[in-house]
Amino acid sequence: MNEMSTLFSRVNDGTYITLEKDKVYDVRQDDSFELEGYYCTNTAKRHENPTGKREAAIYLKDKSNIVIDGNGATVLVHGKMTPFVFDRCSNITVRNLTVDYACPTMAEFTVVSNNSGECVIKINPECLFRVEGNNIIWQGENDNNGKPYWEDHYVLGRRQVRLLDPATGFFRDFSRPDLEFESLEMLDGNTLKGTLKNKEVYFPAGAIIQSRNIVRDQTGGLFQRCKNLVFERLRIKFMHGLGMVSQFCENVTYRNCDLTPADGRTAASTADFFQFSGCKGNILVESCKAGGAHDDFINVHGTHLRIIEADKAENGLTLRFMHDESWGFQAFEVGDELDFIKWNTLIPHATAKVKSFTKINDTDIYITLDSALPDIETGKDVVENATWTPNLYVRNCDFGLTCGRGVLCTTRGEVIIENNRFEKVWGPALLLEDDCNFWFESGYTTHVIFRNNRVTSCNYANMYEGAPVILYSPKVMNEKSKQFVHGKLTVTGNSFEKPVYGEHFVHLEYLREAEFTNNSFDAPLKIETVCTGSVIKNNNFIKSVEL
Repeated sequence: MNEMSTLFSRVNDGTYITLEKDKVYDVRQDDSFELEGYYCTNTAKRHENPTGKREAAIYLKDKSNIVIDGNGATVLVHGKMTPFVFDRCSNITVRNLTVDYACPTMAEFTVVSNNSGECVIKINPECLFRVEGNNIIWQGENDNNGKPYWEDHYVLGRRQVRLLDPATGFFRDFSRPDLEFESLEMLDGNTLKGTLKNKEVYFPAGAIIQSRNIVRDQTGGLFQRCKNLVFERLRIKFMHGLGMVSQFCENVTYRNCDLTPADGRTAASTADFFQFSGCKGNILVESCKAGGAHDDFINVHGTHLRIIEADKAENGLTLRFMHDESWGFQAFEVGDELDFIKWNTLIPHATAKVKSFTKINDTDIYITLDSALPDIETGKDVVENATWTPNLYVRNCDFGLTCGRGVLCTTRGEVIIENNRFEKVWGPALLLEDDCNFWFESGYTTHVIFRNNRVTSCNYANMYEGAPVILYSPKVMNEKSKQFVHGKLTVTGNSFEKPVYGEHFVHLEYLREAEFTNNSFDAPLKIETVCTGSVIKNNNFIKSVEL
């Protein structure tokens, strides 16, 4: 076991840990904490990580009142891993620590030249690879047995590709077959010359191509059933699989954290930066900086479980995780309050408390309730854990170029998003959904306040041309429904700038009330509504906004 893992295997409650100043702690995948049973929302399918396997550099279980002061040190990952795993801990603070990968799992290369399909490309020197015929095979470092930790064909298999366009400064979606070569040869250690099969593809000189494996077999961090977690002044340069995931945690704070690519790179995370699933208490993301991801900045949600069978004699239900990337984790505690949700309207229609729960298998749970079952449609209706629904506060953050959305927040708690900058976000700066037929991410919101933010050139993705910068789209399956899913939206004091497609577009569905006041727009505003209450508009329209 490496030096860091040895240190954290001996930690007691109440310990103040100070790492060696500015030291680089090399942590290898096969020389760290080897854990199983850590199933994580929104990540790997059962065949991709069947045992919930995690390799961790820093692992705490059933610990309390601990401070980890990195003192400027770096955890340098070799292979693929979840650097932090905290399980049922309380009052944990991590500060002044950097996390990076020696060989990031997201490969990058730059187009040096392209003359009618005759190309020269330069691969980032931190990316390892080999050429096999006309193919590039991306690789990780070698493990203790001398074989690469991981290996991926650059086009085939499970890789996703994006192009960072030098002409616009935006990412573009990219078809993997368009990166196939007729010929390929090495010019030097990281420079290749090749002929593209598709000679007409948009592949300009100066473009940066990012390629990642979409399997989310590890994360940037996994924190489950913890209370009072504080992360301060973290510098995270790369995360594999998914970002920092809090799952059924109470009170989580990120303050003054920097999640942006290391110098010389354009990628910091292969998916979300911050994911909060089934949490409660207060979530605070304050004065943080993030950019360079292939998914969302912040996603806050619960999980709808479908009712498969009803046992009226025992007040029992068999519930099932329905999405193949969210399964296996503990979704209830005794005493948790459940809402019964209609599958086609997303409207709660009854409430009960959990009396007992039993895991049947990786997807199914049997629970008993403290009261008689209401009328339900088995195989269609779902339940939401109403106890684990947090407040969300996002303020003074800088959210830069990304291939995802800004803030997703389906929680009935208080939501205040203020004094942030959203610039060149691939999708909407603010997205509210709620569904029990697709991603099964719950639930409804009561009041979302979006104020004093600066939103510039967001929802630029070519696949979403003309899409909204603020989007409410709960997945209501009954087209005749006139019932509101979400409560109120207040949008006030914001500056909306430089829309890519000529107008600022807002789309609102199944929202009780929307209020737009005292905002500035440098282009026309279009608001589209479906089953949405009165929209108040009292805003300023100006020709341009100086940056």
